[in-house]
Amino acid sequence: MPLPALASFIDLQPLGPTDRGNRAEMAVTITAAPAMERKRRQDLTRRALDHMAQAYGHVHGAAGLS
Repeated sequence: MPLPALASFIDLQPLGPTDRGNRAEMAVTITAAPAMERKRRQDLTRRALDHMAQAYGHVHGAAGLS
């Protein structure tokens, strides 16, 4: 049985349209020091989410994330 579309769980519209159709899952890995300061960790996470969104065809990337 196919997995439900990811968009049925979270709103992907802020990431912009995609040319890849409905996805069941997306993933990104962040490798960092465990004791990294909060602001740096948040910046790294935003950049990773932007990379993931663009890699999966979302044209606006993290620009729609707040």
